[in-house]
Amino acid sequence: MEQQNRRFVGLDFGVRTYEMCMYDENGKIVRSNGLTTPEGRQKLYSKLKPTDRVGIEMCSLTMKVAREMKSAVGCDVLLLHAGKLAVIYKSLKKTDKEDALKLARLVKTHEDEELPIVPLPSEVDLKRRRMIREAKQLRSDRTKEVNRLHALFVECGITDIKKKNLATKTSREKSLLSLEKTQKKQAERICQVIDLVETQIAEVKKEIAVEVENDSNIKNLQTVPGIGELTAVAYSGFVGDGSRFDNGSQVSNYLGLVPKLDISCDQVHYGNITKAGNPEVRSLLIMAAWSHVRFAKEDTVLKSKWQYLTQVRGMSKKKAIVCIARKMAEMMLAILKTGKPYSPKKFSVDQYSELAEKALKSA
Repeated sequence: MEQQNRRFVGLDFGVRTYEMCMYDENGKIVRSNGLTTPEGRQKLYSKLKPTDRVGIEMCSLTMKVAREMKSAVGCDVLLLHAGKLAVIYKSLKKTDKEDALKLARLVKTHEDEELPIVPLPSEVDLKRRRMIREAKQLRSDRTKEVNRLHALFVECGITDIKKKNLATKTSREKSLLSLEKTQKKQAERICQVIDLVETQIAEVKKEIAVEVENDSNIKNLQTVPGIGELTAVAYSGFVGDGSRFDNGSQVSNYLGLVPKLDISCDQVHYGNITKAGNPEVRSLLIMAAWSHVRFAKEDTVLKSKWQYLTQVRGMSKKKAIVCIARKMAEMMLAILKTGKPYSPKKFSVDQYSELAEKALKSA
């Protein structure tokens, strides 16, 4: 994609420093580096022009950098998925300078459609992603501390105290009475950590509730049986308003709910799901699918499809639930695009055939 009078820039960011490699207007390679501090980033932006095409390897800092760069310079910024850049992660020579050069070559020679571009989320979507990550981390921290407390009881020979006896503050305080003085002090310190984490979990839940209250789209997503606040906010945070997806298949592919495809000659083989995209959203959707097929009061299209796939077609429950999660993700995209809540539908057995055949091929 070479163009005259246009520069192509590759940027590789570390925690404290960055490396820049640029093909100037004459095709000459120009290198520079600097610090990733706010002042260092401003110096970097001063070296760029609005006509530049910049490729940046994705990392925790680069979303902020890309946003600042677009605002300060107005150039074309491409965030590239590092795991999908084989020329970089499979390279035998991997240094920051070498990676910056490879990024510059990629944006110089390839169109957007040929590159693994990561869409730049809005500030609202980014905030929701942080909420989901924090909620996941806090749940993990709580589980770790409860396990540590349970291990202390076992170490002291108290095996009748189970993890479910440590689920609430009241039950933990009651369980501590069976410990001796030395062990009790240690257990109390662990309980203080658990209490703090539970307080933080409650605070994040309140923030998520505010997001739901202030966004009609998230409320509409929750009208799907099985979709709770956390799943709706997570889906909205990563899918956005859905405008960048033309159809349901694209959002399923983005969330990693579609199978790997291997075509050789006239043989087509469908493997396991790709697991692309955010694993937390995918996990939440699969849990929501389980909730839907088990507890939905009405005989919805998803519940009926589940019954047909497992009972009539003989598909394993593990594969079938992925089909349901995929269909649920596609329904949620339609809700975002139309702005209308979920409307349950019922299908006749004859109408299942086409759906089931399609699901079987993609499972």
